[in-house]
Amino acid sequence: MARSNILIGTALTFGAAIAFAGNSTAAKLAYEGGANPLTFLTMRSVLAGLLVLAIVLLTGRSLHMPLRRRIAALGIGVLATVYSYGLLSAIQFIPVALAVLIFYTFPLLTSLYTWISGREKPTMASIAALVVAFVGLVLALDVQGGHLNIEGVSLAFIAALGLTAVVLLNNRMVGASDPHPVTFHMMVSMTVISVIVALLSGGYALPDSGTGWFHLTLGTSLYAVAIVTIFIAFALAGTVATSLTMNVEPVSSVILGFLILGQALTAWQIVGVALVIAAVLSVRLADMRRSHTAKEASS
Repeated sequence: MARSNILIGTALTFGAAIAFAGNSTAAKLAYEGGANPLTFLTMRSVLAGLLVLAIVLLTGRSLHMPLRRRIAALGIGVLATVYSYGLLSAIQFIPVALAVLIFYTFPLLTSLYTWISGREKPTMASIAALVVAFVGLVLALDVQGGHLNIEGVSLAFIAALGLTAVVLLNNRMVGASDPHPVTFHMMVSMTVISVIVALLSGGYALPDSGTGWFHLTLGTSLYAVAIVTIFIAFALAGTVATSLTMNVEPVSSVILGFLILGQALTAWQIVGVALVIAAVLSVRLADMRRSHTAKEASS
């Protein structure tokens, strides 16, 4: 890849990570304005699906996929609905930064799955990363301080588990096909599931103020733009640079949570956040090195 493409792709990823963090921050403000997670989830799924569809049509791409991949993409969309709702709901109970931090432990959970399933053997470095992440979470969640909200933490972990399942199933069932039709079908599935759940439960709650509507529109729009930006970033910079740069999101969530929401973390919590991010980065780098070594061996 050209160095200029990598730099542009990395810059786009940086922007997307901040946009995802802004989406979460705006969600919290939208809730304060009368909306709820189900409303936020449905609106952002619709906007993201429409934006992806517009790009597909404008660029002359096709939404066609083999039936097996189409069914897989729709099914993965169901899981994506679960993890998205879990993260959006967790934001109601715990600081945005902590919810996003727990959510970003999915690479560690993916590694745990590969160990338990026997696909890979854990190394000393990977075990050390897991221990560091655990210590970091204990510090970040302020377990000893008595401020642990079990409901919020549980919802965030459900979100992390859901994303782990999506990553594993996407690699196995969808593969390296064009992400635009895959994502479009996922968004369709997420929208349909959200609407059905809302109709059955009467769960929609619309904002009751202009400020609430503003944050609902802002947050869902940021999500839609971030999804499309990530596509472009992957094409320009590749998987390695994009995946590593996406770890800017939890850092951005800490900053935005403090500046906009007034959700200040203690010094020890910030140390915990840093430890978790460092552990996740080390696991990502190790996975990428193994993948690169495997490709060289097979060529």
